[in-house]
Amino acid sequence: MREWLVIEDSMKNSVFASDEIRNRKGYIPRGVAERLLCRDLSGTVWFSKDESALLRSNLEWRDSEPPGGGLS
Repeated sequence: MREWLVIEDSMKNSVFASDEIRNRKGYIPRGVAERLLCRDLSGTVWFSKDESALLRSNLEWRDSEPPGGGLS
C-alpha cells in the first residue's frame, strides 16, 4: 500500500479564508513527493510556491482522496 501525503493550503486557518481555501486539499504519494523535492517529508512540512507547483504538476497528484486510504 502506498503512503499518500495530504497537502493543504497554509491559509486555511486564516480569519478571512474562503470556504474554497479551507476545504482545498491535494494528495500525492509520499515517495513521489520526496523524489521530486529531494528531501524527507515526514512530519509537518512547509512548501515554497515553486515546490507546490512542482507537486501539483506531477501526474500522480490528485484533487480527490485516493482509494484505499493510506493517508498520512
